[in-house]
Amino acid sequence: MKPGYFVDTSVWIPYFRESGSEHGDLVDELIDEGRVHINGIVLAELLTGARGPAELDRLALALAGLKFVPSDRTTSEAVGSNGFALKKKGVSVPLTDIVIATDCLNNGLVLIEEDRHYAAIAAILPLKLNAQNKRPSD
Repeated sequence: MKPGYFVDTSVWIPYFRESGSEHGDLVDELIDEGRVHINGIVLAELLTGARGPAELDRLALALAGLKFVPSDRTTSEAVGSNGFALKKKGVSVPLTDIVIATDCLNNGLVLIEEDRHYAAIAAILPLKLNAQNKRPSD
């Protein structure tokens, strides 16, 4: 079975800019295959960053077809446990990144990112990071 992917905000922002993203072709391919997931954190970050109502609507429409990773009490407890494990190893990263990493871990998703915090997380937790522009495996 082909793995699912989670695209971090650090990749979405340049993806939606006119200049595009170095991950653009990969993200397009994964979207076409229905393999991209998003959570409330990334959705909220992207919509908050809209430059105006037209861009807000465009972003909401573009992201509407992605698979949504829901959050519940069990997810929050897992985030807390993962944050505790990272803190005990001396790793300090934003809570939002711990939420995203936990969503990837809980759902078997590969993370596509451009954020140095995730390498620190992956050194402690079994987070799967996509090698830069690596084509999806089957």
